[in-house]
Amino acid sequence: MIHYDEIKKLLSIVNSMREPFNHHGDHVAGLAVKLARELGLPEDEVNLIVIGAHLHDIGKLLIRTELLNCPRKLTQSERAEMETHVMLGWAVANAAGYESTIQDIVRSHHENWDGSGYPDGLTGEKIPVAVQVVTVCDVYEALTSTRSYREAYSHSFSMAFMQKFKGKHFNPSLVDLFFEKVKHE
Repeated sequence: MIHYDEIKKLLSIVNSMREPFNHHGDHVAGLAVKLARELGLPEDEVNLIVIGAHLHDIGKLLIRTELLNCPRKLTQSERAEMETHVMLGWAVANAAGYESTIQDIVRSHHENWDGSGYPDGLTGEKIPVAVQVVTVCDVYEALTSTRSYREAYSHSFSMAFMQKFKGKHFNPSLVDLFFEKVKHE
């Protein structure tokens, strides 16, 4: 098993290569550990979730920088290119021999509860719990962070947005738990 300190060192190097992602993985991991513990998951699974949260966007290192930092809405072809980051990241995690939980997080963090996500169109409980945890935390962190194409949204806007998509993009009970126990500002 890969040690967490080794992952942190690798991510520090990776983060220095891509300015926009400097703290995203750290923030997602911090939220994910809290949510996973609120779910009562075993500590060994929590540790894998933390590593997976740090690595979930590793495939974006293989996406063109100008696309990542685009200050406008992406075109359909640009969006399709951006979506390849999950399979690129999964290929890296798989080749590195990371545990299946970590590989699942990297590959499937854009799957939606209703099956409308990518890359595999997984639905409901077919999406591993570790992935569901990271997905909720990733979306919240993305919404509340400034991006090249918009300012950060407020906590209340982000909460309303995620409530609106319960049962569509997210496991409803996870969204409720997240806002009751993890981000209850």
